[in-house]
Parts: sequence; C-alpha cells; structure tokens
Amino acid sequence: MALGITRKAEYAISLLVDLALHEDGFTLSRQIAQRQRIPSNLLPQIAAILGKKGWVHGIRGAGGGLRLAVDPARISVEDVIQLIEGPVALNKCLVDEGGCDRQPECPLHGVWAKAQLRMLEVLGGTTIRDLVDAKLALLPKKDPE
Repeated sequence: MALGITRKAEYAISLLVDLALHEDGFTLSRQIAQRQRIPSNLLPQIAAILGKKGWVHGIRGAGGGLRLAVDPARISVEDVIQLIEGPVALNKCLVDEGGCDRQPECPLHGVWAKAQLRMLEVLGGTTIRDLVDAKLALLPKKDPE
C-alpha cells in the first residue's frame, strides 16, 4: 500500500510517456534514462516490471532497446502506480480493515474516503496517452515553411 506516490512510480510513468513519444521503434535505455532523469541502475528494474505486465517489450543487443507494447490510451496513471506500489491510499484506514481503532467514531474518515475517491477518479481517468498529449501541447509549434 502506498501512502504517497513514490519516485519509482513517477519514473515508471515517465518511462511509459517517453516510449509513447518515441513509438517509431526501439529506444535505448540510456537515452530514456538521460531524457527522463531516471537513475540508470533503476531503469532496468522498472522496465522489467512493466515488461512482465506486458506494457513494455525489450530486446537486448544491437538494434535493441525498449518499446511500448500496448496502446498508451489503455494504461492509466492509477494502473502504473498500483503495479509499482500496490493500492494507493490517502490513509491506512481506507485500505486496511481494522487498521484504525478510531474508525467508527472518526470525524475524518468520511473526508478521507471522499478525497480518496476523487484522487482515484483523477488517477484512473488519466492515461499515458493523456500525458503524452499534454507534453506535446507544451512543445513549441513549428512554423510552416
């Protein structure tokens, strides 16, 4: 259970966005690590997790690298976070039955539950394709020649 989004989950999302931006073939891990500022020792671990899920395909050797194996519109930010970290929760009481002995009378539980629902709506409703589109929208427009 994650009580916050870790850097590892952020790196996994960045890796997927990078691959979606470079869908024209395999991309070298070191290029991704450099562009996304992902530690080069952590990138293979993350790529292996994403590969086991079937989202990333990797080939070793000359002409190899990584590429996205699925449509980026099919992967939500929530999917990635849960794959890397497990269930996401604002508070332990939201995922761990009996995790809080104050829950029955806690005035905050309803607030945490409502905030949790909204957070998961945003994370689950945002795809890797959405992040790619947002990144592309930030790039300077090229003048037609």
